[in-house]
Amino acid sequence: MDKHHPFGKANSPVTVEVPVNDHRADLNVAQYDWPKQTRENPDGSPLIAAAGCVRGFIDTVVHLIEKGLHWIADMLETADAYLRERLGEKYWLDTPLEVFASKQ
Repeated sequence: MDKHHPFGKANSPVTVEVPVNDHRADLNVAQYDWPKQTRENPDGSPLIAAAGCVRGFIDTVVHLIEKGLHWIADMLETADAYLRERLGEKYWLDTPLEVFASKQ
């Protein structure tokens, strides 16, 4: 685990523990896409610090979505294809899953 400064070290002392690979390969790399002024904030501008907080929040949420939710979408799509093959095109009818059916 590494301590990551999600808002940029120059903008906030806040750190969060993240896996080393995620820190180095994703989150730090994302910060290098920020404007240099925001990443470094050499004068300690409160407005630039706020911009760093917004950018860091966005980067963190995107990272969590990609790491925490994409696999669920993949699994659900795979399960749907499997159930269609095994049980038919509308396998969810007359099951507890029917309440989740699209209202098209």
